[in-house]
Amino acid sequence: MKHFYNMILNICSIFFIIIVVASISQVFFRFVLDSPLVWSDELSRFLLLWMVFLGASVVSYRGAHLGVDFLYDYISEKLTVILKAVSIIVSLIFLIVLVISSLELLRVAGYTSSPALDIPMSYWRGSVVAGSILMILALIINVFYSVKRRREN
Repeated sequence: MKHFYNMILNICSIFFIIIVVASISQVFFRFVLDSPLVWSDELSRFLLLWMVFLGASVVSYRGAHLGVDFLYDYISEKLTVILKAVSIIVSLIFLIVLVISSLELLRVAGYTSSPALDIPMSYWRGSVVAGSILMILALIINVFYSVKRRREN
């Protein structure tokens, strides 16, 4: 799975490079050639959405989401395990609700498309569903490996 999430990280890096190139091109065409690109802003927003949600799944896999963990230094190991478990359960519930509620929006969004690139809006909204599913998968994988490590010790 590590290679899978590294591949997603590489895709996010490519998206970032495309966003930078599109933004620089837009500035050049607008201010130097006085002929702005119609599609560059929309492409950047589209790729940014995908980059954020795919990147969030990589961060979830690595267990690197921001958190307030100073409390763990002052409580027992057993309570730390319980609080981390509750945190994971709440995150999973949130992500499952997000996926389920986004599916209807995804279906409805397929009827319209973006103005400049003519990309169906369901492709835009799909980033939320795809990223959330990958985050759920990452959380489950991390729990599995954490339990496996605890049993080995």
